[in-house]
Amino acid sequence: MDCWLYRDSHWQAIEPDSLAGELARPGSFAWLELQSDEFRDLERLGRAMDFHELALEDAISAHQRPKIEEYPNDHLFLAIRTALEWQEQVEYGETDVFLGRQYLIAVRHGHGPGYGRALARLKGGRFAPSAGSALYCLLDLIVDAYRPVADRLRSRYDQYESTLLETEQAEGNLPHIYALKRQTLLLSQTLEPMADMVHELIRMHPDVVDKGLKAYFRDVQDHLTRLNREMFQMREMLSDAMHVTLATLSLRQNESVQKLAGWGAILAVPTLVFSLYGMNFHVMPELALPWGYPAVLLLTGAVCYGLYRHLKRRGWI
Repeated sequence: MDCWLYRDSHWQAIEPDSLAGELARPGSFAWLELQSDEFRDLERLGRAMDFHELALEDAISAHQRPKIEEYPNDHLFLAIRTALEWQEQVEYGETDVFLGRQYLIAVRHGHGPGYGRALARLKGGRFAPSAGSALYCLLDLIVDAYRPVADRLRSRYDQYESTLLETEQAEGNLPHIYALKRQTLLLSQTLEPMADMVHELIRMHPDVVDKGLKAYFRDVQDHLTRLNREMFQMREMLSDAMHVTLATLSLRQNESVQKLAGWGAILAVPTLVFSLYGMNFHVMPELALPWGYPAVLLLTGAVCYGLYRHLKRRGWI
């Protein structure tokens, strides 16, 4: 746990158990970060801070849709979806935030380096410590982490796009393109409600987003809007890429069928001729002539060769 208290123009580390008592003094603001496995500490803290039982239940169980809930005891509960590159993988998680006039408590679900950079920015002195400024630092860090994920997905798309029309790689690319489309959809499902959440904060919670912070929250909203637009465009391009890949595979299958049909037509000629001569009739063309057998073989070979040349020119074989 990372618990810090701001009072008398300086920050100091405190024990989480003493947080409620410290906040009883005016002019204090606290930042506390918990991990998901510290739910017993969260329950104890929730009783001390008088958090709503439904908010505590959501924070412990996680898997919430992005939302803002306002509770009667003067605090907000925010469920925030996170996405970041972590150990060369895209990690999706959730951060649940309890926000009051004197504190921000973040409960982090999932892997990642934590929110030390957001706290350091808040401590930097650019913003007066408050609920709005602390939430902005947290949201800005979370939204900034979306960009490398989106760039990674775009880089993978560019890699597959360069080989879309290569028939030999089409079958191998199709599952990768589908997986990439699914990853893009997951990121879009994170971005879209986050943009709505920030918009709601700006419009409906002036006590959190005061006049001086509105420009900063609008900047976060603008980043989300641009990322969301990019993901929408990428989903469209991936759908087109899947159609092109399927068309390429279908073309390759058609070419295989054409080749089989062409060779089948060539083989049909000797099959027909030899089946006729195998019927054991007494009266057969050229049957009594000594050169009849070679003549039939030569004529059959000539017809097969002519048919082969014709189909070769047509591109069937």
